[in-house]
Amino acid sequence: MARSRRPRLVRRLEEASNVVRAATGLLRQTSGLLRQLVMMVGWLVLLAGSVRLLVDPPSTLSPEHFVAPGAGAAAVIQGLIRLPAGRWRPEPAYLVDIADAARTPEA
Repeated sequence: MARSRRPRLVRRLEEASNVVRAATGLLRQTSGLLRQLVMMVGWLVLLAGSVRLLVDPPSTLSPEHFVAPGAGAAAVIQGLIRLPAGRWRPEPAYLVDIADAARTPEA
């Protein structure tokens, strides 16, 4: 009885794995799109703030005059920074279990 259920369980796990992989791919594509959108808006804010400062310069410059260009520059820099792909993946649990089993002496 347990033998006949195992292939069905394996099939279900494979199907679930495919769904998780597809969802992961969709989330990666969505995050890439949002990153590009933030970067584009950052460029526009940086450009608009800089042009405003050049065309209509205030008599005295204060830190709040640089808020819009600074926010745009921060968004552009955030869009350029990317972490390596392997950094997001945790170590698989089965590798940890094998390593722990090799270190523990058997009684």
